[in-house]
This record gives sequence, C-alpha cells and structure tokens, in this order.
Amino acid sequence: MMPLWRKLRPALLAGAFAVYVLLSYLASSTNHPPLLAVIVGSLPLAAGIVAACWQSPFRWPAMLACLAAGIAIALNIDRLIGHAAWLYFIQHLGAMLSLGVLFGGTLRSHEGALCSRIAKLAIAEELDARYLHYTWRVTLVWTLYFAVSAIVSVALFCLAPLAAWAFFATVLTPISLGIMFGGEFLIRLRTLPDRPHFSIAQTIRSYRQYMQQRKSSAATPISQHIE
Repeated sequence: MMPLWRKLRPALLAGAFAVYVLLSYLASSTNHPPLLAVIVGSLPLAAGIVAACWQSPFRWPAMLACLAAGIAIALNIDRLIGHAAWLYFIQHLGAMLSLGVLFGGTLRSHEGALCSRIAKLAIAEELDARYLHYTWRVTLVWTLYFAVSAIVSVALFCLAPLAAWAFFATVLTPISLGIMFGGEFLIRLRTLPDRPHFSIAQTIRSYRQYMQQRKSSAATPISQHIE
C-alpha cells in the first residue's frame, strides 16, 4: 500500500509551487515588496550559485565568497528590497539568455543538437536520421522560445508597468514552459508514432544527466591542471 505522504506529494508540490509563484509575483511587481517574498523568490538563484561554487575546483574560496556576499546582503537588506524588481529581472533574463545560448549552440548538426542528445540518454539507443531531424527542429524551437522570451522580458520591463512584466516573468513563463513540454510530447507522438517515446519526467532527468556529464567533462582539464 502506498504511504500517505506519497499520495499527497503531487498536491504538496503543486501547492508549494503556487505559493512560490505568488510570492515571486508580489516581490517583483512592486517597489516595496514584503521581505518574505523577496527571500523566497531569491532562493533558486541563491541555491544555484551555492551549488555551482560547491562543485567548483576552488570550492572553499568560492564558498567563503558566498558567505561574504550573504553577510553583505543581510547588512544592506533594506536598500536591496527597494531594487528587488531588478534582481528578478536579471534572474529571468539571465535564465532565458543562458538557456537560449545552451540550446542554440548545439544546432550545428542534427546528432549534436541538445534535444538529440537528451533523446539518446532517455531512449538509450541509436536514433535514425528522421528522429534526429525531428529533435534538431525541437532544439531550434526551444532556442527561438528562449530568445523571444528574453526580448519580451526586456520590452515589458522597460516599457510596460512593472506588474505586467512581473506577471509575464513569474506566471506566464512557467505556464508557457509547461505548454512547450506538453505540446512537444503530443506532437512527437503524432509525428513519430512508430518510434520509441519517453515521458516529460524522463526528459527532465535526461537533461540533468546531460548537464552533469557536461560539467564533468568541462571540469576534467581544470582538475588535471591543478594536480
């Protein structure tokens, strides 16, 4: 029999995500946001920075720099709260640009396209030319999506009311990401009905695996140089 917490896990995760979206919107849509909203909304960026520093070859100096930055932020929290919208803008724009570059930088060949590599990890078998052509086009679509999102983010932040940009960045962006994932899965089922398929969850796991392999291969020369 499945434990109760496992049955409730999807609902709890959905509730936590809804609270996060709400607090993120509150923190980024006003010039004087609640402190709790700013802290919760900044957690993903802070966690990503700390994780990157922890995996760095220069782990302890990097962690000390994180600690110093945290102390500096705590001492100037009132001043920083007044510019919380800029923090969210930089976080959103940086994510869109970095992902756009990540996907776009792999478009040189069908086999090397990011979605092709993810599909290989998820299916664990060689893909034929038709499948690779499809995954290359999916990589192109994701590249365009992130590019358009970055442009819209800049336009709204500079030209529209702050609340309009905040709604786009904190509400519409997660919704559009979900639509992209779900839409691609349905299109794949229709376009390649006789090919192996994998779920959205498998896609996310394979993407994480690819990023871990990418970090490992990038860090190896540095480690060897240090040794």
